[in-house]
Amino acid sequence: MACNITQGFELGCRDNTGGIRRAYILSGSITDVTVADVATAPFLSSALTGSGEFFAYDQVRQTANYGETINSSVENGTIFYEQSLVLQFHKYQDTLQDIINTLGQNPQLQLVVETNNGAQDNDAKFFLLGEFNGLTLSAGSGQTGTAFGDLNGYSLTFTGQEPEPAKELNVVYNSASSSLEMLADFCDGITVGY
Repeated sequence: MACNITQGFELGCRDNTGGIRRAYILSGSITDVTVADVATAPFLSSALTGSGEFFAYDQVRQTANYGETINSSVENGTIFYEQSLVLQFHKYQDTLQDIINTLGQNPQLQLVVETNNGAQDNDAKFFLLGEFNGLTLSAGSGQTGTAFGDLNGYSLTFTGQEPEPAKELNVVYNSASSSLEMLADFCDGITVGY
């Protein structure tokens, strides 16, 4: 087995931005994730194939985040990746309660997150979460807030364990298209909308 690294990592310009711009939750299934080049870019996907629809959930800047924790056991020879996505929704209301209840019942959610990194040029990065085992709605809270400036809405946490890191989707940038349209063009058999 070859476990040798094949390249280093060079610091580039400081043009990176944190946070999640939008989450897309799939109502359907992914049947194939095509990898761009297994040898040189095993975690860069060139296509998603499946059925159903990715429903977009916009996020207010600086409220949502995605994290990936590497879990390794030398004793057992294992490694897995804990994926955690926190989304925030404004307005404590019945339409969101219905969506949250349905998400909570789903044992295997597949999501795409669109980061703020590159969003200023409409060239954001997209990552597929829950590719193999799915994510579940594992925690959350809803509140009305106390003071006028408090959150009136929900904070939801989705978690899952995957055998590989989240794949970046090589969505083709098109200045004439929205990010929803670019993701829809990337997917085969899966639509994208609100």
